[in-house]
This record gives sequence, structure tokens and C-alpha cells, in this order.
Amino acid sequence: MTITEQQRKELAAFLRNRRERLTPDAVGIKNSYGRRRTPGLRREELAQLAGVSVTWYTWLEQARKIRVSSQVLNGLARALRLDATETGHLFRLAGELAPALPEPCSREGIPEQYLTFLEFQDPLPAFIVNHRFDVLAWNQGFCALFPYFETLEQHRRNTLVMMFDERAREMHPNWEQDALEAAALFRAQAADQLAHPAYARMIDDLQGEYPEFRELWKRLDLAPSAPSVRCFDHPTLGRIELGYVKLRLAGADATLVVYQPVLDSRLIARFRDLVEERIRVRLRSAGGSVGRPYRQSVPEDVLRIPDGLDPLEPGVNPFEVQRVPGNA
Repeated sequence: MTITEQQRKELAAFLRNRRERLTPDAVGIKNSYGRRRTPGLRREELAQLAGVSVTWYTWLEQARKIRVSSQVLNGLARALRLDATETGHLFRLAGELAPALPEPCSREGIPEQYLTFLEFQDPLPAFIVNHRFDVLAWNQGFCALFPYFETLEQHRRNTLVMMFDERAREMHPNWEQDALEAAALFRAQAADQLAHPAYARMIDDLQGEYPEFRELWKRLDLAPSAPSVRCFDHPTLGRIELGYVKLRLAGADATLVVYQPVLDSRLIARFRDLVEERIRVRLRSAGGSVGRPYRQSVPEDVLRIPDGLDPLEPGVNPFEVQRVPGNA
């Protein structure tokens, strides 16, 4: 779409205005050089964050007659931390259609049948993740694989964020390669959503908190979504290898991921032992009741083992439970 000279001037003014509003601290720039004429970012700093050349970005702020692609506009919107309204305005000034920015799928958006199917994967570690890599639901096997998972704050229950947690680094003997693949996979899958505030905020926070992620993100690497193998140093199981498969959910913008042994079939039994031990501990601490990990959004009732049922008895599903009022 052809844009007018007035649009180019408006675009230049808008970029300059938003750049000058953004402080170096807000984007994780700690070491600055020279004296700043304005409190905001320098052109070269913003150009680096957006992945464009300084000369080309300068031409934009000079309202020169150059073409701007949607990919570049997404990069500028992300670097400038624009919200959805500002991003739409930026695209319109540049003569492009603003990207659709749906909210990431939430836990409530997962049909009940998938949650039940997730339970049936025990003792294999399995979880459901959305397009932003937020872990929406998980089974007992997943907690057995990542013992620290349930201690994480809600906003850190995200597989990309988890990859840069200190405890995850201890569990991944090939951490550098695994972290590179995680960042490259996220970029490939979320390229059209990086201007969304929820996505941009997470990437900015990761870049500010972890220098390693900042360096990986600058590489602009991409990775396909395909079955793969991960090696873990588990605190109980020792060095193990697990493959994982991904299944897209129909009717929800989410994916089911299931880990499975690659070479050692005995791992299934070892995971079953860990899951059963988790159930014993939960039963003892809950006084005979056990709850499903993703049922936190249903506080008005609990899931309780019926009287006389031993959840660890062979042939008994430990999640064959009955609903009773929460104050029973």
C-alpha cells in the first residue's frame, strides 16, 4: 500500500516520540556511554533491539521514502514495548494491516476431555502448553520429572522461562543446546505475535534478567516444531534420556506434550514409583484427600478418595475419586 508524505512524517514523529519515552533501564541497558541529549533510547540502541541497521532506522525517523515490512514493524513494536493500540497505529501509519493479536489460550480454554486424557498419560510426564509456552495443565509424572515445578510462581510456569531457571540448568547436561533450541522454537512459533504485550513483556523480562537469553535472542535462530530427545540429570533417577512428542489440540490454541523413555523401558516403572510416592505424600498431608494439580480454579469443592479405596492397590486408578463439598 502506498503511503503519503504526511503519513511518513507522522510515522517518523511517532517512532521518535516512543523512543524518547523508553528509558535504557526499561530494556535492560545498564552500561551507557557518553552524555545523553534525551532521557530515552539512542537510535542505535533501538535499532539493535529491533534487529535493523542504524542507518535504515535513521531514515525512518527522517521520513524518507522507504518501504517497511510487517516483520520490521513487529520488531519495532516489540523493541518500543508498544501495546495493542499503539501497534495498530504504527502499522496503519506504515500502510500495513495490523497483525491479529489474540490473547494466549488460558487454562479455562482447555476442553475437559483433554484434561482427562492428560491424566491417563501417568506415569509418563505430560503437560499442556499454549502458544506462549505457558504450562496450562500437567499430570503427576510431569511433577515427578520437574520436582520444583509446583513451587514456581504462576507467571514463571512457562517452559521458555523454566529453561533459564538455575534448577533447570542443573538438570540439563546439554543446557546450552537445549536453551538455544527453546529460544529458536519460540521465535519460530510466535513470530506473528511478538508485538502482543503479553509476548513482548515476557521476552523483555527474560532479556533483562538473563544475559544468556539476550545473546541467544539476538541470533535470530529458528527451530522447527518436531519430535526430539532431551537428556536430564534427575535428582532421583540420575542421567536419563526422554523423547517427547507434541499433539496439537483441536478446538484450543494449545499443545499436549508427552515425554517417553527412548532406550530404557525400565524408566516407566521408575516414574511410576515416583508418582505413587507423590500420591502417598499428598494423601498424608491432605488427611486422605487428593486433588488434581490443574483443579486450582475450582475452590468450591475437593476431590476425595472414597472410603475403603486404596489408591495404590494394583489395578486401581488413583484418580477414581468422588466430588464432595469443600466444607464436608
